[in-house]
Amino acid sequence: MSCRRSAFLFVHLALVWMAPACSGPRVDFSEIKRPPRSPELDAYNVFVGMWDWQAEVINAEGSDRTWTGTARWDWALDKRTLEGDMAARTQNAEFAARGVWSWHPKRNEYIWWMFNDWGYPQQGKARYDEGARCWKMKYRAIGLDGSRSYGRYVVQVVDNDTLDWRMQEWADPLHLITKIEMNGTYKRKR
Repeated sequence: MSCRRSAFLFVHLALVWMAPACSGPRVDFSEIKRPPRSPELDAYNVFVGMWDWQAEVINAEGSDRTWTGTARWDWALDKRTLEGDMAARTQNAEFAARGVWSWHPKRNEYIWWMFNDWGYPQQGKARYDEGARCWKMKYRAIGLDGSRSYGRYVVQVVDNDTLDWRMQEWADPLHLITKIEMNGTYKRKR
């Protein structure tokens, strides 16, 4: 046996022998308990249901200026995650999206992700002002044009059946180059 092979064998055997000593303690699931549901999640209740929506693209012209769509949001995972679907269309484009929203109990912040059938994701964080009944949802994404985007939704809860919103998306993190601006309204389906 060569010296090189002997050294390799020695190191390998030493690692195998030491591995149990380096491992952590045994897991005892009888001592691990599910934490209580974060009460902050209740702020998402306003979104639960079926919605119709319409929007105007401020920096578009002609038939591309008006968008319409539908949305559905429901609780999942023991009411710890809000999940939903959205469809959007204008005369020249359409897309479908699926999202998950939740509360991060260690970072104390709302988090969310949206994925669409164009393959472009959005991920963000949100803040909710309960007194103003207003959501501010910042995100990073790949925009529908295929390039990196930085955006913000502001959703005003008018009442339990109406959400006014505006969205602005920029090409740069300093928000100097606007890509798209939209204003819209969600109306709950009855």
